[in-house]
Amino acid sequence: MGRLGRMLVVAFIYIGTVVGAGFASGQEIWFFFSRYRGYGTLGLLLSGVAFAFLGVKAMEWGRRIETGSYRDFFTAIIGRQYAFFCDIMLTVFLLVLTGIMLAGAGAVTAAFGWGWAVGTWAAVIGAMVALIKPLTGLKGVNSLVVPLLCLTGWLLHLGKTGVAAPLAPGGWPGGWFLAALQYSAYNLILALPVLVTLYRLEPDPAVLVGGGLVGGVGLGILACLFHLVLKEFDFAAIDLPILFLTRRWRWGWPFFYSFVLWGELFTSLVANLYGLVSRFHLEEDRFYLWKLAFVLLLAVVVSRFGFARLLQKVYPFFGCFALTILLPLALRPLPPAKKEADKARKRRFFDRRKDDINKRERLL
Repeated sequence: MGRLGRMLVVAFIYIGTVVGAGFASGQEIWFFFSRYRGYGTLGLLLSGVAFAFLGVKAMEWGRRIETGSYRDFFTAIIGRQYAFFCDIMLTVFLLVLTGIMLAGAGAVTAAFGWGWAVGTWAAVIGAMVALIKPLTGLKGVNSLVVPLLCLTGWLLHLGKTGVAAPLAPGGWPGGWFLAALQYSAYNLILALPVLVTLYRLEPDPAVLVGGGLVGGVGLGILACLFHLVLKEFDFAAIDLPILFLTRRWRWGWPFFYSFVLWGELFTSLVANLYGLVSRFHLEEDRFYLWKLAFVLLLAVVVSRFGFARLLQKVYPFFGCFALTILLPLALRPLPPAKKEADKARKRRFFDRRKDDINKRERLL
């Protein structure tokens, strides 16, 4: 595969890790951007810049210090003590979020009358298969689902709404700047477990930088495609705006869109599980698949609390500390590469030895 193709793979992984069911349903884009109408467009531009800049910086930081997991990254960014707290928080949240994704996967199939169990257990089995080789599986699922989401955005933008939705009010007062920061911070934190270890899949720094920039810009463009349609309506009381607007579309659109929505839940599920696998180095264990199955069973138990209830309780709590990690990432300079740092330490050691020898010779 050429350099451009490898950049696209990195971009697809980045986009697929950031976007999820909230994005694909339209609710996330409407809540954080479209309800502010014109100001929401400015918020999207700000968010796209944040994704491009901080995503690339996180990838490069992970490559330079050769992170084994997000725990190593936190330690390098914010120090050992606060990193310990953030490590616990993100680990617990990744497990809970895995349950949320399973609950959502079940909710999608239940909406078509196929039952909750079909979507949930299909996601469990699919995740087990995808993560037999973690990075390869992550690459595969995102390379399939992300182009379909992009196609959905174009169809939505080019098509016409199938129903009359409630018109948006004249514009929500203030808050668009903070909303853009919250959206960027929250989603970037969730992407960190994947971003800081992507150098294992793609060691070329130029490809990582190019893929990160393409992914960040792609996220902004994709969000704009949804935003330009959603900003005209008020979805405060509607859970699935895209499905509501297109529910009268024909030619199998409901099934295609539901597949994309389920696929986005699945890619988020795989990304969250990958974060847990890399955090505890499970792939190096001889009982890896058994431990992965145990984690998934725990997530199935969590999923029984329901998709909407989990979202409402967990997401706001987790979003409180996201900026405390991303602000140091934005402000701190990149560290030297690990190999260069090792060489520098060796040079300093030999220089000190040489100075000691010279001092002894002068004394003699």
